[in-house]
Amino acid sequence: MSTVAYLLGTLVVVVALTACLLTPVVIVHARTEHDHGPDCWWCHPRLPRRGTHR
Repeated sequence: MSTVAYLLGTLVVVVALTACLLTPVVIVHARTEHDHGPDCWWCHPRLPRRGTHR
């Protein structure tokens, strides 16, 4: 087995395990009863704004 195939397989396994572990957390977070508000970094990420005004 080549090194590239090994690294690619390892990367796929790590991504799959991460997805399996984070899915329940995302579902529970999305189904909470209370409003998280604008301070929730997950629901309201602070993305960089483009300066469109001059």
